[in-house]
Amino acid sequence: MSQPGWYPDPYGTGSLRWWDGRIWTERLNPEPDRPPRLRPPRPEAPPAREVAGTAYAAPHARRATWEHAPSVQCLDLNLRGVHLYADEQGVAFGNASLTWPQVEWVAYWAAERAAGSGHRPGTQWIFQAGRFPFRGGPRVEVVIEPDAVPGRDREPEHVWGRLIRLCQDHAEQRLVTELAGRVRSGDSVDVAQGLTVHPGGVRGNRVSLSWSSISGAVVDRGRVWIQQASSSSPILYVPQQNPNAVLIPALLAQLKH
Repeated sequence: MSQPGWYPDPYGTGSLRWWDGRIWTERLNPEPDRPPRLRPPRPEAPPAREVAGTAYAAPHARRATWEHAPSVQCLDLNLRGVHLYADEQGVAFGNASLTWPQVEWVAYWAAERAAGSGHRPGTQWIFQAGRFPFRGGPRVEVVIEPDAVPGRDREPEHVWGRLIRLCQDHAEQRLVTELAGRVRSGDSVDVAQGLTVHPGGVRGNRVSLSWSSISGAVVDRGRVWIQQASSSSPILYVPQQNPNAVLIPALLAQLKH
């Protein structure tokens, strides 16, 4: 995608976001209802370093569509001596590896690390992908710290963003389609721990919502919030680090159509 214009927001707000031909800007049309999308952990920092004219920093929320997205180059680098490689086939970090067709759950989030054990406080960018959600199956976990790739401004978040984009393009679309198909066929599906999606709607944390009462879901402040159609305030949330929690906005959007 090289032409400037309004495109479906890759951060999952449900609005259109302005692509200036180089990066996604902060301009939305129309402005979304609260809560807004989760902001980058360090909003005061300069924009992320670019690779091949594309910005990958802080893709915290699910994309509403997988169309109109710039292609993503493979990752091939060392993080503190551990080799990370990811491309359109799969992801490998150290001795752990999975192909994208094997992946059954994903999770990614930014976390603040407290000072201690010889390190300073700072942000960690975490990515996980695995098999058999909730049953302790094999997985790949990548934890990227501020000094993991020295000498490049904000490069850790940039690497994290590229890894997420590869996962979105080559695993998440399939996962959402499969989960939606199961619900449409009459199954009740546990999507993230504590949230069940079923043919009549969703339930979790002693709250049950029918499809007609749900307006959508957004990722904000480390949580995936499910919003009621009759209220501007979300009523149900799932922590973002739960397996497949980041799929909820796209899954609900697909099932409501």
